Amino acid sequence: MKGRTVTEQNFPTLYRGSVKDVLGPVRSGNDAAVIFHYTDSFSVFDWGRMPDVLESKGQALAVIAAHWFEKLEAPETWREFSRTPEALALRKASRFGSAFNELGECFQESGIRTHYLGVMSDSGEVTRLKDLSAPVRHMVVREVSVVRPTLATVLGRSLPDYFPTRNSKPPRLVPLEVVFRFSCPEGSSILERVKRDGDYMTSIGFPDFAVTPGKKWDFPVIELFTKLEATDRPVSLSEALAITGLSAEQLQEILLSTAWVGGLLKWLCAERGLELADGKLEWGVDDSGRSFLVDAIGPDELRLLRPVDGSTAEVQLSKEFLRAFYRSTTWYPALERAKRFAATAGSVEWKRLVNVPAPKLPDTARRAASELYQALANELTSRPWFPKAWSLEKVTEQVHSIVSEKKEDGVS
Repeated sequence: MKGRTVTEQNFPTLYRGSVKDVLGPVRSGNDAAVIFHYTDSFSVFDWGRMPDVLESKGQALAVIAAHWFEKLEAPETWREFSRTPEALALRKASRFGSAFNELGECFQESGIRTHYLGVMSDSGEVTRLKDLSAPVRHMVVREVSVVRPTLATVLGRSLPDYFPTRNSKPPRLVPLEVVFRFSCPEGSSILERVKRDGDYMTSIGFPDFAVTPGKKWDFPVIELFTKLEATDRPVSLSEALAITGLSAEQLQEILLSTAWVGGLLKWLCAERGLELADGKLEWGVDDSGRSFLVDAIGPDELRLLRPVDGSTAEVQLSKEFLRAFYRSTTWYPALERAKRFAATAGSVEWKRLVNVPAPKLPDTARRAASELYQALANELTSRPWFPKAWSLEKVTEQVHSIVSEKKEDGVS
């Protein structure tokens, strides 16, 4: 893979996602691999690619994801984390005994397993971040089988059939998004689920956790959502076992590993003056049944909070401020109506029912979002990948201004 640029090699596109494309296949040593091509596109509300692009977003996401994969794989990162007050609080708050503690000790010995193989330079060479002098938008990862559930009809309703997903060839994707929550800031969707279903917390394994606005936990609440359906939906532990084909022991290891990863990321973010409120991870399993971390880790998967200078207010440094804009448009209620109708009718093709085009962002919001990704890449990696980017302080102030304006307009 040396001597030519990624474009010149003309790797075929295997999959076109909302924010990144999967190219390949390629070989990296003994591994069957693919290339994640991070685009400047973005997505909200499960819609797919929106009409705007955010300059340099793809490069920023590739840098952040590679940085954190390299950190998570390194045993020394885990050993350093194990000595912190944050790790002690995580262990003390755990009610899962030796199973949780032993898993943390394993990470101190060998790091966490991931699908990450390196970043790809413009010349096509697979390397590590430390060897790069400029950001790139390609990351090389081990190939993982992704087989979507088929649509089947049962008593007139269209339902996802996970039989082919459960039986796909390993290494395969676990068809779940595993969400960890250390707090309930404004906009946390768990508040609505708990209000709607009094048994929800019991169904996900956290019966004694009180969920109220502003609540914080040392051990995260962990939720499970579908990954390969048209709309992500929450699932109980029992349904998670049914659709994944995992054993109870495998599922528990993924959940406890998620808590450890979330705790370590929370500590790393705090080191940079950021609060990690919640996040989303994805996992795969290999032919021996061992789990490993897949997909990406970055601002699109995490809810990061930062205080506004000279104020008690905290700003969410995520796509949330873009969602606030879209909620004020005619497109958003049309989208919500389509989702509700499709759910009632037993259909998953809700996007076809939206008869209002997705609008473009105002210039101020688009610029702020672009600068947000670049500033976070600089701050989280402690390297000036984007020397002309705004400071994180300026980004925070700009996002706070946009959010405050929307609140004055009655949009939340």
